[in-house]
Amino acid sequence: MEKLTVYGYRLGKNSEIEFVPFKKSLIRYGSAESNVSLRLTMANLLTYLLSHAVGTVVADKALQIQVWENHGLRCSSQRLWQVMNNLKRKLEQFDLPEDFIVRVAGKGYMIPDEMVLKLYCREGFFKTDGDARLQ
Repeated sequence: MEKLTVYGYRLGKNSEIEFVPFKKSLIRYGSAESNVSLRLTMANLLTYLLSHAVGTVVADKALQIQVWENHGLRCSSQRLWQVMNNLKRKLEQFDLPEDFIVRVAGKGYMIPDEMVLKLYCREGFFKTDGDARLQ
């Protein structure tokens, strides 16, 4: 049996937005097609949230460690808040609801289950060095 791996996510109730982590891009399909690239830390934050916070709360400290510290960066609560708000604004530009990423007071962040659809492909199908060509 061939192994499948997540290569991206469809976002929103109608799955009209696609996020491809290795491209660090948000893509809108349909009549108003558009594409926006995310900065590395913002893309890492969204990737971590989509991998770990769909239907469950991820603690602020876990985000700081996984998104910043494990990549040799420093993070404060203020920095997390700032990048999270910038990410939410970008998502709102793609008509995702303000509560796509939910703040759970005193605990962390989560994304409602019904807002995310994982996209799978055969493992090794895509190069993940930022190049979308087939192997």
